[in-house]
Amino acid sequence: MKIISGLITKDLLELKSYKKTLIVYILIFVLTGIAQETTKGVGVMIAVMLTLGFGMFGMATFNYDEQSKTDRYILTFPLSKKEILISKYVFIISSTIIGAIVGIIASFLIVFIIDKQIPSLYDYINVALGGIFGVGLIEAIQIPCVYKWGAEKGRIQMFIVAAIIILLVGGIFFVGQKSNINFPVNNMLNIVFDFLPAILILATIVIFYVSYRVSYRIYKNKEE
Repeated sequence: MKIISGLITKDLLELKSYKKTLIVYILIFVLTGIAQETTKGVGVMIAVMLTLGFGMFGMATFNYDEQSKTDRYILTFPLSKKEILISKYVFIISSTIIGAIVGIIASFLIVFIIDKQIPSLYDYINVALGGIFGVGLIEAIQIPCVYKWGAEKGRIQMFIVAAIIILLVGGIFFVGQKSNINFPVNNMLNIVFDFLPAILILATIVIFYVSYRVSYRIYKNKEE
């Protein structure tokens, strides 16, 4: 555990120079959110964009590691690739969750100031969980791509994989709409919304677990 916490500290120190940039990003996201026409739009925009912003800052550590050949150096210490990988996932997931928490607090306070009444915290939690899932899906695809092709090429491959997934999902919906098969859509949506927080949390755990297993297989066989 000390090794993993030490690696996380290393990632935090790498991002120290990003501190001012992160503050600017937060201000931009908040101002962009306030510019929305409805208070609901304000809350959604701020919560989602701050989740995305913090998550992407966490991913930026891969660029530092690649440029400075960090892996070659830290693997000379008595630690394993598994510990390096776990620390990276813990750091990125934590960054995303922190972004969601900051987003909930910021959107809650701003909407309260605008409307002069206490907004529904449950709604913003659902929005934040949705943001964590959406950003987590991007990260879960990108991390194995980075370990396979590197930080720069990995981003390109990630976009290709994401595009394929979007096309597949869109194709399924298109075929479903054009077919004569009738699904109880309203009933299914009601069930989904009733259990939305649990579904989003479970789905996020699953995609990160699958991502970790794929990344570990790639990283374990990778020669530095």
